[in-house]
Amino acid sequence: LSRGLGDVYKRQVVRFTINSAVVSNEEMVNVYNIAQWMKSNPSCNISVIGYADKATGTPEYNKQLSQRRAESVVKLLTEKYNIDRKRIQIIANGSDSQLYPKNNNWNRIVVFSGSAQ
Repeated sequence: LSRGLGDVYKRQVVRFTINSAVVSNEEMVNVYNIAQWMKSNPSCNISVIGYADKATGTPEYNKQLSQRRAESVVKLLTEKYNIDRKRIQIIANGSDSQLYPKNNNWNRIVVFSGSAQ
């Protein structure tokens, strides 16, 4: 990953409670850190990748939930921190692709990936 995003995004995940797409106050610092990185690197774009656990819901529901989670983070980046929406791609992985297959709670997240233009 370019321009240091690897260092930033590996530490910045946004965690959610079960069946929720609301970014909690505790997780806002992670969104802020990504926004600050994007402001410091205006030629870089990111993907906001949503996940859901397999504990509840159908695969279709979890795909929609992961989409809503990613969208809630993007909304904060664009509306609160004035990041250009064109610089952000949303990916909704649902529960089909698990980052942490042995711990459902850890899959209630949004992670970030980036690239330079």
